[in-house]
Amino acid sequence: MKPWNKFLPWVGLVALGLASATGLYAYSFYTNQNTKLPVKWPAGTIPLRIMLGASTNLSDGSSFNTSARTAAQTWNNFLGSTQFQTTFATGTAGDDNDVNELGFAANVFGKDFEGTTLAVTTGFSRGNERIEADIIFNTAYTWDSYRGNARFQGITLTPDIQRVALHELGHVLGLDHPDQAEPAQTVTAIMNSRIGNLDTLATDDTEGAQQLYGPPGAPANDNFANATVITLTQGNSTTLKGYNTNATRETGDPRQGDNPGGRSVWWRWTAPSSGSVTLDTKGSYYDTTLGVYTGSSLSGLTKVADNDDINPGIVQASDLTFNATAGTTYRFCVDGFNNSEQDPTDTVGADNGGLTLNLNFNSVGGTLPSITTQPASATVNTGATVSFSVVATGTAPLSYQWQLGGVAITGATSDTYSISSVTANQAGSYSVLVSNAAGSVTSNAATLTVNTPAPPVTPPSSGGGGGGGGGAPSLWFVGLLAALGAARLFRR
Repeated sequence: MKPWNKFLPWVGLVALGLASATGLYAYSFYTNQNTKLPVKWPAGTIPLRIMLGASTNLSDGSSFNTSARTAAQTWNNFLGSTQFQTTFATGTAGDDNDVNELGFAANVFGKDFEGTTLAVTTGFSRGNERIEADIIFNTAYTWDSYRGNARFQGITLTPDIQRVALHELGHVLGLDHPDQAEPAQTVTAIMNSRIGNLDTLATDDTEGAQQLYGPPGAPANDNFANATVITLTQGNSTTLKGYNTNATRETGDPRQGDNPGGRSVWWRWTAPSSGSVTLDTKGSYYDTTLGVYTGSSLSGLTKVADNDDINPGIVQASDLTFNATAGTTYRFCVDGFNNSEQDPTDTVGADNGGLTLNLNFNSVGGTLPSITTQPASATVNTGATVSFSVVATGTAPLSYQWQLGGVAITGATSDTYSISSVTANQAGSYSVLVSNAAGSVTSNAATLTVNTPAPPVTPPSSGGGGGGGGGAPSLWFVGLLAALGAARLFRR
């Protein structure tokens, strides 16, 4: 018997005038209680049989079937590794039949709806993988399809099938309620536990779904040659976010933790000094594998360290530690665990989703510089004076080297760099390299823009003009008068 999970229902209470979003994402997931990873669908399609009715007598001209299809297509616009695939059918939804179905009913497979519940999503899973889900809409309500604010007949809600389908399909994907606050919700999301005036997906909804399935398209660091460069600009640690959804396996991709993987993404980092490095993928939303290598091509890689699970089968994030050598470039690869070798019937490939890569570097020379105040851009006129400054911490002594366009500026070796009588050719991008015995970091670039003021306007002459006062006539004018006089004498 497959494990059965009853997802939380969306209750039909309306909370009007909700507080605005806090700006912090609050998306939540259904998780495997053993691994604590989200329960989600494998890469590919999620077939849906929609059995809600084809009559086009709703307020927006749609049918219940087409409204639900529109809701599924709305989610598809934001999903990377999976897509809803809808077909229309007739009949009633069946429980535990390996088919994902949407239908109306007076109860949920024999169990009564609770309170003011509009709809319930049920699901089956195996491990971290969702394998069936059904949505049952409560026939106790008179349903419609419309946009805008929630509608009522007296004090009774007329539920909008499309917005309720959006919410329940979020449950099918694996999203939980981000906010169940009583009596008011402070998160703007279609996935909230209460229905409201919101009738489409909000950022909280799409961000949550993309942690499970990624955004459309392949990640920029899919291929080894396009590895993302890591720069430690803030001390000895950094956290990197990304996805491996829609990533591919290149010829020569290494096996990590002796697993074939199949959706690898890459970073590269050059050690600023010798020291110890700890890498992990804690905070990722799928079963990762992790490896560290040296070498400039896939065919010439040398493995430094790799790992599959922190705690095999339980904590499915990866971690490892290695000793770095100053000036050496290391390649970091994050992939997804592939079950195909353990289960020949599972051909969906490597696990994938939103990932987190955490790097911590302990230099043998002390603490790397950390820039706490970056140089600021400036706009000045030619001839003005301008200064750039930086504030940094780290093991003393710290040294500074300012650069223009990446080229060191002679004599610019303090935490402040000033230019007097600025000229147009000094415009450009200024940064500073801060160094100590542990290594060096480069600041953000500050742009210097130099404006050249327009020349002053020459005032008009005060000489005589039409209607004006006197003034001495110019020499050419006197000569002209003389010539005219001579011509007149000659004609006589």
